[in-house]
Amino acid sequence: MAMTFMVLTVVIALIAICFQPRQREVAALPVPSRDVKELIRAGRRIAAIRSYRRRTGVTLDEASRVIGHHAA
Repeated sequence: MAMTFMVLTVVIALIAICFQPRQREVAALPVPSRDVKELIRAGRRIAAIRSYRRRTGVTLDEASRVIGHHAA
């Protein structure tokens, strides 16, 4: 019984690892709009991330990386 549970746990973990979404490169993501770039220039990074996510539908991690890239 314990061995079956352990094997099942390992199988579920492997399946979860296989189906994790792949991170897209910053260059493959949409370019921020003029409004988002203005927020970045004004130092309003969180507002820029929110606006970028709302407009593009990307994940929080992707939006954060794009805004960080354009802020540098």
